Amino acid sequence: MLDRLLASHPRAVLSGWVVAVFGAVLWSWAGGPLPWLLGPMVAYGLARGLGVPLREWGWGRALGQCVIGVGLGTRFTPEVVAGLAERWPWLLTLAVLALLPAPLGMWAYRRWGGLDRIGSWLCALPGGASEMAVLAERHGVPAAPVALTQGLRVALVVSLVPWSLLWLPGELAPVGALRSAPGGTVLAWQAGLFTLAWALLIAWPTAALHRRRWPNVWMMLPLLATAVLMSVLPAWTAHRPLGLALTVPAVALDAAQLLLGITLGSKLDAQAWRQAPRLTAVATGVVLTSVGLCGLVAWCAAAVLPGGPAPWLTHYLALAPGGMAEMALLARQSGAFLPEVIATHVLRLMLVLALAPGLLRGVASRSPSGPLPPATPP
Repeated sequence: MLDRLLASHPRAVLSGWVVAVFGAVLWSWAGGPLPWLLGPMVAYGLARGLGVPLREWGWGRALGQCVIGVGLGTRFTPEVVAGLAERWPWLLTLAVLALLPAPLGMWAYRRWGGLDRIGSWLCALPGGASEMAVLAERHGVPAAPVALTQGLRVALVVSLVPWSLLWLPGELAPVGALRSAPGGTVLAWQAGLFTLAWALLIAWPTAALHRRRWPNVWMMLPLLATAVLMSVLPAWTAHRPLGLALTVPAVALDAAQLLLGITLGSKLDAQAWRQAPRLTAVATGVVLTSVGLCGLVAWCAAAVLPGGPAPWLTHYLALAPGGMAEMALLARQSGAFLPEVIATHVLRLMLVLALAPGLLRGVASRSPSGPLPPATPP
């Protein structure tokens, strides 16, 4: 009876929100990091795994990314933009270093995951799940394993990285910041109306580009457009008593994190593990290895590259193979240099999308393309 009642689409969506809010409150009470992101993710995944018929709202991920994009874009003041322009060679270097674990992941997926060479590369490259699935369909590779491993990659990284920071000394990762709720600004009515008008204005071209299948556009365009506006707004309003300001309240950021947590939780339910247990086990091993390598590379980069605020933590989050929105939220709360983390993830995504088609064409021309034979125990 309860299953039939919850199975209808609106009730399933509302039930998912209730479960997510309960998970966020419980996670916050337990003192866990990023309660409005990780709490909903874990609660939603557990409920789905137990057979509760929950459904994700179709526009939830897009709305959450748009709000977070506007909120993060407000950090790009003229001084920050000028500093990033001076550091662009190092940001590009970090973006290239972030791709180093991909060949190792490709080998693991081909050796133990039972995938061919093209499918292994698509599972290992740290790009968006939808973008990699589209490339899989274009090259005649089953898209389901690619979407599964890419979704698990983001969900597992978001689960592992905050807890890894809690074990570090205070000078590397401020534990109190990770456990506190994100700071917000109380909106004056002028700032609130201006922010709402800006969000509605930027949503129109974002939706148009989404229909044209632009990658990660609900995060990228609001963030970049808001960053450009914030870099010119102080000079434009300097001699005009307009009182314009872009501020996103804490409750909006919490709701956006909750929607992203639901999306991530839908990738972590028990159904995925039952459908492809070997592939999900390989994905877990690849993610653990990648996170460890990122920490090591971040330590080396902090010793070599020019210093900035919290250098190791900033490089670690910039190199982590998680989603840009999730790593940016973690950077925002942990004291890392948020603009550098965002810029590195943007450059990494651009590199993956630019290099992947040529790489796959080269791989397709080689033979054999099937999976490697399973390793024999000694």
